[in-house]
Amino acid sequence: MRELRTAVGDEALVGGTTATAVDTEAASIRDRTLIIPLVLLVILVILMLLLRAIVAPLLLVGTVVLSFAATMGVAALVFNHVFQMPGADPAVPSSDSCSSWRSASTTTSSS
Repeated sequence: MRELRTAVGDEALVGGTTATAVDTEAASIRDRTLIIPLVLLVILVILMLLLRAIVAPLLLVGTVVLSFAATMGVAALVFNHVFQMPGADPAVPSSDSCSSWRSASTTTSSS
């Protein structure tokens, strides 16, 4: 889909469910890489001002990030292997390698 858009440029409009999915994933990735670090940074600064410390806010933000990552990992394991429902909403944060693995496993299981 991306190669097709590059080949035709701005001369043609590409639509359909595949194009919508590509656009949604691209917007999700961009928002995730901008918004999540920005929110964490603002929260870190606020905690530093309120607690008047440096180490405690770093530990607090670090534990929140670690617990979020653990929750996402456990949820992915349960949905992929227990419920046999691979794939996730594009708005759910995941790494690019997980996205390619997820689409490969979806293709394999649907064959």
